[in-house]
Amino acid sequence: MLARYPCPTPFHVVRTLFMGDIASPRLASPLATLDQIWGAEMPEFTSPEEVEEVARVLVQGLWNRLAENQSARNPFRLTRSEVTPTRQALHDLALRRVQEIQGFVDGLFGPEEEMLLPQKAHDAVQALAELYSMFGGTAELLADAEKPAPTHELKVLLRNLQQLTIVADECINKAVQSCKRSRSQHLEAMATVPSRRDMASESGNTVTPDMADLDDSEEPEFIESPLSQSVTRNGISVRIEIYGDSEGRWILEIVDAENASHVWDDQFETDQQALAEALRALDEEPLEFFGGATVRH
Repeated sequence: MLARYPCPTPFHVVRTLFMGDIASPRLASPLATLDQIWGAEMPEFTSPEEVEEVARVLVQGLWNRLAENQSARNPFRLTRSEVTPTRQALHDLALRRVQEIQGFVDGLFGPEEEMLLPQKAHDAVQALAELYSMFGGTAELLADAEKPAPTHELKVLLRNLQQLTIVADECINKAVQSCKRSRSQHLEAMATVPSRRDMASESGNTVTPDMADLDDSEEPEFIESPLSQSVTRNGISVRIEIYGDSEGRWILEIVDAENASHVWDDQFETDQQALAEALRALDEEPLEFFGGATVRH
């Protein structure tokens, strides 16, 4: 799809850009993101069918699949491929990680240079800045043909890059899950801090981020219900999110096709009651889910 309609944004960046958009506390539209990945100018389509195909593959397909990667049970992962321990292959891997991290942060912040994020999401973004610098420094070093690169050192470097990739996965998932929790509580009710999109490491060092610093113990514990699901009713496709709090109550959120969040103010005694309410609302009030975040009572 991206090759058929020449897109300047590679697929691995599209994935993380979408993931950042999905997680973002701001209202992010997948259609606006489509415009962004083509450099703010969509390609010329020859028919309405071509437009529908792009929307079906990238929005109803990729975007909706990524929207399911917002829980610890189904986490997001950066792209993986077999990599040989050569200078060029490791350079390309490090550069890909730089691009993926930048894509996620660009999606998270959108046009904003600064926004309020939950503390744990802010910490994760700071850790990603450290990783961005580490991957970027590695790519720059490997690009210098005058620097020696013995085979045994390249093998060690490959293992290190693979480990850092796992850390990057964890940071992205911490940010995604923390932002998701904030929606259920309403962002203004949570402890938030100003966070900047600048990927330059503020500390200026290259210390590997400590995942213990991203512990969620200070944030409310939520358990996702197995009844959470993607559904299409009355021609409207949404994601039903149901999660329980530490007091045994269940929170209902519906995320519509425009990534707008509809959170119920009232909580439910069982997740089955929450699902029944979601299906009732979709059947009786379908126009409410055409976009625009709401808090329902």
